[in-house]
Amino acid sequence: MFKLYVQDEQFNLQINRFMNDYYEEDERAQADLGQIIPRLQDAHSWYETWLEFAHKREHSKDYDLASVYYQAAEFYLSPEDPNKNIMYQKYRETFYKGYTEFDYETFQIPYENFYLPAVKLLTPGANQTLLVFGGYDSYMEEMLKMMRFIKGINYNIIVFDGPGQGTALKNGLKFIHNWEKPISTIIDYFKLDQVSILGASWGGYLAMRAAAFEKRIDKVIAFNIFYCGLDALKNRMPTDTYKGIMQLVDHNEADKVNRLLERMMANNIDLRWKLTKGMENTGAATPFDLVKAFAKHTMHGIGPFINQDVLLLAGQEDQYVPISRLPKIQQELSNAASITTKVFTKETGGEQHCQAGHRELAFNEMKKFL
Repeated sequence: MFKLYVQDEQFNLQINRFMNDYYEEDERAQADLGQIIPRLQDAHSWYETWLEFAHKREHSKDYDLASVYYQAAEFYLSPEDPNKNIMYQKYRETFYKGYTEFDYETFQIPYENFYLPAVKLLTPGANQTLLVFGGYDSYMEEMLKMMRFIKGINYNIIVFDGPGQGTALKNGLKFIHNWEKPISTIIDYFKLDQVSILGASWGGYLAMRAAAFEKRIDKVIAFNIFYCGLDALKNRMPTDTYKGIMQLVDHNEADKVNRLLERMMANNIDLRWKLTKGMENTGAATPFDLVKAFAKHTMHGIGPFINQDVLLLAGQEDQYVPISRLPKIQQELSNAASITTKVFTKETGGEQHCQAGHRELAFNEMKKFL
């Protein structure tokens, strides 16, 4: 269940996200959280605390927890901090030491001048394929762990990091809006005739975009709905402030936009993370450049090209994607073969972004849809 660990909204979401699999039933995690939570005051204490407990759990060979803690430790580190890459590598190293849920095969799929890392989870007798990917900041290992919720379906599951994600980003592949490119590359690589796709968080948009232009996709899961990249900037920002920023962007007042956003970032850990992570992902040199890059990620105008079966999952209190976007997305999908929608509320559980705290509810809907 989603818990109120701390008052900071984003801190709280990320704790629930990382600890989703370790609630009351895991005494190890509960004992750790009892000591971790009181120490989380700012980005520095966040890093130092999660790292300390990552070391402890790795030393005791609790690799599953160690991996989670390394991922949490890495979260707020700036791209220039050498510890960021160390945390990422430790996260992956401990993850695979502790991962036993599926038999799997690993792949490096040639893409442009580098490769896309992928893991194929094997389901004996399965004759269909599900491609799974994250969004803005998730890594494929995080998605691999979630696949336990749909284990046993008639699908082999291929989870991958696309451009701007995980190891692909470390290889120099920057985040892009036209997600049909990596999807088509993976379909070709595995010589598949038909696939279903599941995109998490920002991947909800990426999945829609891919389905609009890659017709070997038959089913699309938006986990969660995601209409446009600028929503992530707009949500939790005063309306007048956002309008003012966008007016400056429209008039190409780059210096004014940069000064304004940099001033806002200094006092807002959530906004600072969004923008620094975005610049890392996209390669944008300034906040102004990043806003321009975000604007390319939109469902506006592509919805009518989507003619597949679509599952839309939405959280009533999602802090990144306004629930008000749901009717707009449904309207855009004017030619979809079918639209299945599930809105999660406080009463049902799953009201948060990507159903943090109640992921099993979202995956139950996915299983029915598939």
